[in-house]
Amino acid sequence: MTFSKITLFYTQLRSLLIRRHKFQLVLLVFLAIGLSLVETAAVSAIMPFISIATNTDLLDRGIYKQIFDTFHFVHKNSFVIALGFVIIGFYVFRALYNVAYTYILSRFSFGVFRYFSEKLFRIYLSLPYLSFIQRNSSELTQHIVTEANNTGMLLLSVLHVFAEAFTVLLLYGFMVAIQWQITLVLTGILGLVVLLVLTVVLRMSRRQGIRRAEAYKKVYQILAETFGNFKFIRLKGNGDSMIQEFTKFTQRIAQAQRINSVLGIIPRCILESTGFALIIGTVNFILWRYRSAETIIPVISLYALSLYRILPAATRMLTSINQISFFQRSLEIVYDDIHQETLQEGNDALGFTKTIRINNLSFNYIAEQKVLQDVSLLIHKGEKVAVVGESGSGKSTLIDVLIGLHKPVKGVLYVDDVAVTDANVQSWRRKIGYIPQNIYLFDGTVGANVSFGSVTDKNRIIEVLKMANIWDFLQEREGIDTRVGEGGIQLSGGQKQRIGIARALYTNPDVLVLDEATSALDTETETKIMDEIYRISTDKTLIVIAHRLTTVERCDRRIAIEEGRLAG
Repeated sequence: MTFSKITLFYTQLRSLLIRRHKFQLVLLVFLAIGLSLVETAAVSAIMPFISIATNTDLLDRGIYKQIFDTFHFVHKNSFVIALGFVIIGFYVFRALYNVAYTYILSRFSFGVFRYFSEKLFRIYLSLPYLSFIQRNSSELTQHIVTEANNTGMLLLSVLHVFAEAFTVLLLYGFMVAIQWQITLVLTGILGLVVLLVLTVVLRMSRRQGIRRAEAYKKVYQILAETFGNFKFIRLKGNGDSMIQEFTKFTQRIAQAQRINSVLGIIPRCILESTGFALIIGTVNFILWRYRSAETIIPVISLYALSLYRILPAATRMLTSINQISFFQRSLEIVYDDIHQETLQEGNDALGFTKTIRINNLSFNYIAEQKVLQDVSLLIHKGEKVAVVGESGSGKSTLIDVLIGLHKPVKGVLYVDDVAVTDANVQSWRRKIGYIPQNIYLFDGTVGANVSFGSVTDKNRIIEVLKMANIWDFLQEREGIDTRVGEGGIQLSGGQKQRIGIARALYTNPDVLVLDEATSALDTETETKIMDEIYRISTDKTLIVIAHRLTTVERCDRRIAIEEGRLAG
C-alpha cells in the first residue's frame, strides 16, 4: 500500500468509529502492549533459567546471588526448582491473559460489526425515497450483513497487527541487546523476505477482495430476483438458467476466497522455512564462534525461543495485513454508504382541516426529463378524488408527491396553506393511509401485518379487520393470529387487499390513498372492495388512482393526467 492509500485507509476507519469505539481501541492497544510484554518476558525467562540450571555457580555472583540471599535459600537446587515453579505460574498467567485479551478483542470487533449494521440500516431507512428506489435492495442487504461484518473483521485484523508488532519489536530489541551482530544479519534476510511477500501478496489479495465484493452483490441480487419471482420461474421452467447464473458468481466468490486462503498461508510457509534455516545457521555460527557447548546453550535457547515466537507472530501479522487488504473494499463500501446524503425529517405539528394544494409543481427523476410539469391542484378535506390517465402519464408520481415521499423540483405542497417541509413531513405522512397495488405481507400473523411496527392494539386490529370485511373469514381460522406466509402466499389476492386496507386504516388516517389498489382483482372482487372503501371513508379524504372507470365512478371528481400535465 502506498502512503496515500494508508492515509485514506486511516481516515476512513477513523471517521467510522465513534468516541466509545476509539476509547476501546486505545484500551486494546494498551492491552496489546501488555500482551507483548508478557510474551517477551515469557521468552526471556527461559534463558536465565537454563543458564542457572546448567551452571549453578552463577548463583555465587551478581543479581542471581542477591535474589538467592534475599529469599534465604540454602540449597542451589531448591532455588532452581522454585524458579521453575515461578516460571510455570507466569506461563499460566500468560495463558489467562491471552484468553482474556482474545475475548475482549472479539467482543469489540463484533460490537463494531453490530454498530455498522445498525448504522447502515438506519441510514438506508433515512434515504430520500428517490435515492432508495434507485438502489438495489439486495445490494443494501449485502452491505448490512456481509460488508459490515467484513469491516469488523478488518478492524480485528488491525488490532492483531498491533499486538503482534509490539511482540516482535520487544523480542527483537531483546535479541539486539544480547547479540546485535547476529540479529542484524537475521533482520536483513527476513526483511527482504517480508518485503517480497508484502509486495506480491497484498496486491493480489486486494484484487481478490474487490472480486469477492462484486460477486456477492450479484449473488444477493439473483437470490432476491429468484425468490421474488418463484411462481413465474416455476411456470416458465427456467430455473436452470437462474442456477447457472448463481453458480457462476458463487464460483467467483469461492475462487476469491480460495486464492485469499492460499495467499494467507504463503507468508507462513516462506517465513517458517526461512526462519528454521536461520535458526540452524545461527546454531552453526555460534558453535563455530564460541566452540563451547556450555557457553552457547543459553544463547542458542534464546534465539531458538525468540525466533520460535517471532516467526509465528510475524506470520500472523502478515496474515492480518493480508486480511486488511482483502477486506479493504468492505471498508470503502461501508464508509461511502454511511457518509451518503440522508434526510433529517421532523415531526412538527401540521393540521389538516381544509385543503391540500400544489401550485405550478414540477418533478423529474432524471434531469431534463420531467415527469410532472407545472401541475396545480386543490383538494378539499373529505373530498373523493380520482386520478386517471394512461400508464406512464405521471399519476403515481403525483400521488408520491402529495403524500410527501417525493420532494418537488419546483413548486410547493401545502396543507391548510402551510408548506410541507422536512421539519413537518413526518407529521403529514402519519395522516395518510396508503393502499398500493401489490400488498406485501411478511411471514407472520395477520395482527402483526396490520399493526406493522405500530403499537399493537388487539381491539383496534379486530375493528379495522371488520371494516375491511375480512374478520368473518379469519374467525374460521385463528383470528388475528392466522399466519399469512411469506408475501401473503396463504391468502387470495382479495384477502391480501383487505388486510392491506386494514393496515392503512389502523392508525385512523385523515387521507386514504389507493394506488391502482384493485387493478389486479377480478371485477366482482374489485366491486366488493371498492364498496367497502367508500363505506369506511365517508369521513376521510379519498384519492384513487385507477384505469377502470367503474372503479372511480363514485368519486366527486376526476383529475386526468396526460404526459405529466393536467388535462383539460
